[in-house]
Amino acid sequence: MRKLVYVRIVHTSADMGSLGEELIQETISKIGREKWEENKRLIEKFWEELEKEIFQLNLDLEHTIIYQDGLPCGGEIGMKIVHNTADLGSKNYQIIEKMVAKGAKITATENPELLIEERNLLLEILKDSSTKEKEEAKMKYIAKKEFLLEQRDAYIASRINKTLDNEQTGILFIGAEHNVISKLDDDIEVLDLVKH
Repeated sequence: MRKLVYVRIVHTSADMGSLGEELIQETISKIGREKWEENKRLIEKFWEELEKEIFQLNLDLEHTIIYQDGLPCGGEIGMKIVHNTADLGSKNYQIIEKMVAKGAKITATENPELLIEERNLLLEILKDSSTKEKEEAKMKYIAKKEFLLEQRDAYIASRINKTLDNEQTGILFIGAEHNVISKLDDDIEVLDLVKH
C-alpha cells in the first residue's frame, strides 16, 4: 500500500525566493507593518506546531519520499535549493532538511515551465509601473491563476502517482489553495494533516 501525508502549508517570504522581499513590501503597504508582524508570528507558530505533528507521526524516513510545492528538481540540485531556502529562514525547508538527515529523499515535484510562467505573471504585478499597468497585470494573473493551479496540481499528482512505490510513504508539502488529492491514484492512502 502506498501512503501519502498531505500537509497544507502557509508560505513564508523565505519560500518565495527572489520574490520574497517584494511581496513583503507589497503586503505591508496593504495591511500595515503591525498587522504584518502579527501575521508573521502566527505563521511561525503554525510551523512550530506543524513540525511537532510531522515528527510525532514517526514515519519510517528511510522509506519516505518528500514532495514539495515549488520544487522543480530532486537530487543534488534539489538539495541545494532546500539548503539555500532553509538558510534564508524557511521553516518548511528546515523541516525537510531534518527529514533528509534522517533518511528521507526529496524528488522533483513541479513542472519548471509552469512555475516560471506563474513567477513571470507575479513579477509583472510587482515591478515598478503605473497604476494602470499594475491593474492590467493583476487582471492577467487572475485570469490565468486557476488554470495554472489546475495544471500544477495535475502535474504534482502525476509525479506522486509515478514515483511513489509500494511500501513507501510520501509527504507532500503543498499550499492550501491546491487540490492534489482528487487527482491521485486510488491505491494511495492519504493522511490529510489539516491545521487550524
